[in-house]
Amino acid sequence: MQTLNIVESFVFLNKIFSLERRIFGYDVIRASAIFLVMIGHSLGYLYSGTYSFFLSFLSGFFGVELFFVLSGVLIGRLLLEVFSSNDILKNLKNFLLRRWLRTLPMYFVMLLVYWLGNRNFDAVQNADVPLWKYFFFVQNFFRVQPTFFGVSWSLSVEEWFYVLFPLVLWMIKKRQPSISLKSLFGIGIFTFLGYFLLMRFLAFPHYHFTFYEGVRKIAFFRLDSIVFGIFMAFGFRFVNDKIRANKYLFLLIAIVLFIVNQYIIFNNNYTHLHYFNTFYYSVLGCALMFIFPFFRNLKISKSPLSNGITFVSKISYSLYLIHWSVFKFLQLSYFSAIPNPAKFIIFFLISFTAAGFTYYCIEKPMMKFRERFR
Repeated sequence: MQTLNIVESFVFLNKIFSLERRIFGYDVIRASAIFLVMIGHSLGYLYSGTYSFFLSFLSGFFGVELFFVLSGVLIGRLLLEVFSSNDILKNLKNFLLRRWLRTLPMYFVMLLVYWLGNRNFDAVQNADVPLWKYFFFVQNFFRVQPTFFGVSWSLSVEEWFYVLFPLVLWMIKKRQPSISLKSLFGIGIFTFLGYFLLMRFLAFPHYHFTFYEGVRKIAFFRLDSIVFGIFMAFGFRFVNDKIRANKYLFLLIAIVLFIVNQYIIFNNNYTHLHYFNTFYYSVLGCALMFIFPFFRNLKISKSPLSNGITFVSKISYSLYLIHWSVFKFLQLSYFSAIPNPAKFIIFFLISFTAAGFTYYCIEKPMMKFRERFR
């Protein structure tokens, strides 16, 4: 019996690690997402006019949403293996440990960097920032967080999702032990999609939302954003052949949904706050998840371009956490004499250099260390 358990664990781990191999199409998505985020935050160096409809797509807004859906696709296929294994609790514990070892070390390093910068340089001077909330990712759970460590709002969404979605699946499984994997994930996915859309509807009259500071950055109202990726991972698991055969149709649907969704709010000069804070995110999640069948099987021969894309993808997490501190640093009065186009270039150079350094010195060693938790 013990030998059988060891064999089963070995088979399960082989499945998990084979799932974690790089997919070039996902590297393209991840690299595109971080470029959108960085360009969205730094475009003001080059352009100060009114954004046109097409220019509005060059936004960090869409980059973060891409990260959410990509995260769902990646952890979705892992969770499908966890809940199809014979020892769900053990494998779920290892799943969480591996996710936390991947995300938390760099996060806490940058939390220290932002805290030091806030005390010594930041013009906003959030001296009373409740630092303990950032340790437990509750800085924006029910309300918009302070400007301190602004990019961390999305990490709160991710970390809470890693815990709550598997917990919901586990509770369903405990109540109905014989439930099929397909039914289990189907119920979990549609529960999240429906519940958090409803919560946005119910919350809207009670919050003073603006376009930028709406439900977008409140973690509790965004816990369905990653489920769209889970949904696509679910599709890859159970109807992969049909999805692959219709990948161009899905890509067309994605483009249409994306454009129509953006047109609705742009045409109303970003004043349609009710739609933006409710349906908009659900439609956007659908649009983004439909691009994955095309990119999942994207092939490219080894070249400087493909190697560059893979490198950017690898350091994208560090880039995401670091780039805003670089942007804030360049806003200090010491650098006011530097022309904005030069700042744009310096912003990217420093961000990439720092991210490459932290990837090799922090992220990569931690990813090697997490291999112990199998």
